[in-house]
Amino acid sequence: MTCRLCGLDHRSVRLAPGETARCTRCDGLLAKGRHGGDFPLVICVTGLVLALPACFLPFISAGKLGAERISTLFTGVGALWDNGMRALAVLVLLCGALLPILLLCTLAVLQAPARVGRWIASPELLARAARSLELGAIPEVQVLAVLVALMKLGTQVNVTIGPAFWCYCAMSFCLLLAQRGFDQGAFSERPPERGALKES
Repeated sequence: MTCRLCGLDHRSVRLAPGETARCTRCDGLLAKGRHGGDFPLVICVTGLVLALPACFLPFISAGKLGAERISTLFTGVGALWDNGMRALAVLVLLCGALLPILLLCTLAVLQAPARVGRWIASPELLARAARSLELGAIPEVQVLAVLVALMKLGTQVNVTIGPAFWCYCAMSFCLLLAQRGFDQGAFSERPPERGALKES
């Protein structure tokens, strides 16, 4: 846990709801204790449920002069692959689909009730894996790319947004909420930094 103001490193501490952790050097806010409950788990499961129709239902359709083409979430990946841009196709597949779903699965396992968490051998390793997956899971970028494409193509062809796009947007929003509610310090086995401040 690094202070954004002065750069001082602190070890993670688990905060109760309503508590705050502050930097020992500049008194800058490091973290806030989030409210527990089943809300983070519900958000993760909701995102995973929305991922199913987002992957298989029509994502977007474009047509002109009676010819219509329906695309799914993976149609663009296949088009990039067929046109020789295989590295870009793999990157789009990972960052836009596989890593977000894997991150939701990881956060769901970490946020599951204690009776489920008993068989997790190393929750701290899963927490670090979740932090690593956050660097590559960027579905919101794909949402913006689709919106830009709609604005450019909307004047040339008839574009219709499919249900998969809205499910994908909702899944991306659930992922953002799950990331904001993720408390890595709750799964850290390291002792707290002696100087880290906690205020209620």
